[in-house]
Amino acid sequence: MTDEESLLLGNLTKNVRLLFDEFTQNENYTKKLEDEITHLKNEIELLKKEKDELSRKNEQMRLANQLLSGTDDNREARQKINKLIREIDKCIALLNQ
Repeated sequence: MTDEESLLLGNLTKNVRLLFDEFTQNENYTKKLEDEITHLKNEIELLKKEKDELSRKNEQMRLANQLLSGTDDNREARQKINKLIREIDKCIALLNQ
């Protein structure tokens, strides 16, 4: 093997090592990003559940406020309550089948 071939082999070995190190760094970075994506997806799911719960509570508070206010909105509140009662009755009927 000539000096030139040895030099080329040394450069090739060095470049392969550098390439492998860069690949390992990219692999670690990818894993970190995947973990972060998983964490953010979980956080989004929790926030969606919290939003739904708050929307439900807001609707309940609005209905209660309408009932307590004694205004013309009582009709709307009664309609919503009747709708909820009908839905509950349907659920009970399905359970009794």
